[in-house]
Amino acid sequence: MTSISVVIPVYNCARYCTQCIESVLPQLAGDDEIIVVDDASSDNTVEVLQALSSQHHRIRLILHSDNLGTLRSRRDGVLASTGDYVMLIDQDDEIAPNSFNQLRQYIAGSKFDIIHFGVRVVPENAAARKAAAGMEGFLCPTPRELHGQDILKLQFAAEHGFDWHVHHRLFRGELLRRAYKACADTRLVLSDDLYMNFIIDAYATTYLALPDSPWYLYHLGRGDTFGRALTVESFARLVQRDAKALQLIQEFVAANRNTIPREDWDDRVADVRDRLGEHMMNEWKDNLPAPMQPEALPIIQRSWASDVICAELFRYVRDYAYDYLQHPEDTTRQDTDKNLTLRYLKYATDIEQVTPPLLTNIHYAQLRDIAYSHLHDARLVSSTKESAPNHVLRKIREFLHRR
Repeated sequence: MTSISVVIPVYNCARYCTQCIESVLPQLAGDDEIIVVDDASSDNTVEVLQALSSQHHRIRLILHSDNLGTLRSRRDGVLASTGDYVMLIDQDDEIAPNSFNQLRQYIAGSKFDIIHFGVRVVPENAAARKAAAGMEGFLCPTPRELHGQDILKLQFAAEHGFDWHVHHRLFRGELLRRAYKACADTRLVLSDDLYMNFIIDAYATTYLALPDSPWYLYHLGRGDTFGRALTVESFARLVQRDAKALQLIQEFVAANRNTIPREDWDDRVADVRDRLGEHMMNEWKDNLPAPMQPEALPIIQRSWASDVICAELFRYVRDYAYDYLQHPEDTTRQDTDKNLTLRYLKYATDIEQVTPPLLTNIHYAQLRDIAYSHLHDARLVSSTKESAPNHVLRKIREFLHRR
């Protein structure tokens, strides 16, 4: 029988980890195992885990004496694993009953390095209930097979990509152990999913996404701060984490450019940069209270290039200016759209004047061009006002035309 190792990193999760582990235990067979890595919990998590492991021989414990972060916890668990396939589960989630039996049908004699299955979101608070349907749509993959370089090419693409969580997947054990051996020995939390998916995809040759497979139970809002407003301090940590993930990916590419042959490394790094920029700026716009947003922009500028920041600001300009054009009879809505359009436009142009963005960032160039097209159609800026500091626009159009 093809064996499965389940790796669960935990930290201060005495309240939920038993439920997580017990969702897996009845589904194991043969040489399957659970490896739980405690990252120096300060509550009674270790006592709970030791009690469980004393009752179930399949549970192996790895105890960190210091808090090392999710990347190292997952790495230690994966590198200790022996399974033909490995699954990563978050400490406060579950696996639906009978999921392993269904997955075994795909891994027996399987040629696939990555088997991507679906998610059922279990909302734990009011904000999670509002987000549940959209989150499931994002996390449940489009059924398909991918091969070779298309795996990395599509995962972080603006269209037809797929999520970058490391849970709700089965990985071939040899592949995942190789990927974690290649990752940096550093502290990284939250953004480590994206970082590791990039490395995994770089090594993978086959990928299968399954239809109708909501087998990962994602407890949205449990054990995290989902739905709570950010502070400037918590947002600054998010900015730094995402910037570090991009830096680590750039370092991985630099070290492996010649050993993993592909001609599109720069494009793939640009895809990741754009997705991280979207994530960071959406958190800034949606979860940081508006009065704090101006204060947070210099924090972003210390870690991110101006073209990455301005690309997303012009995305907001584009969207609000377009909405303004679509509702000429609704003056109240138009007033709101106009105010938001001009607010984000000012943020973007102020940054451009201080630090001119790189025109080689196609994502930025295209969003800026479309935004200004909508602005002119809506008569929210005059051509003279736009062209005075923004002769850049003409250069962008020339650059896009040459491509």
